[in-house]
Amino acid sequence: MGYTSWQRLWRVELPVALPVIVAGIRIATVTVIGLVTVTALIGLGGLGYLIVDVGYRRFFLTATVVGSVGAIVLAIAADRGFVLLQGALTPWARRRTGS
Repeated sequence: MGYTSWQRLWRVELPVALPVIVAGIRIATVTVIGLVTVTALIGLGGLGYLIVDVGYRRFFLTATVVGSVGAIVLAIAADRGFVLLQGALTPWARRRTGS
C-alpha cells in the first residue's frame, strides 16, 4: 500500500532535500573560489597570483584590480549558475509572485 524505500527516496525525500543540497553546493563553490584566490598569499599560485605577486609585490595596481574583479566575477557567475540550476531542478520550489 505504501511506497517502497526506493520510491520514498526518489519521490519524497530527494525532492524535499534537493533545494538544500544545491544551496550547500553553491556555498561550497563560492568558498572554494575565495580560498583558491587566497592561496597566492602562501605561495601556492591560484587565482590570487595577479593580486599578490604581480599587483602587490611589483606595485602594479591594474593587475590587482583585474585579479580582484576576476575572482569576484567568477564567484558571482558560479553562484548565479547554481541558482539557475536549482530553479531548473526544483520548479515546485519557485516563489509565487504576488497579485
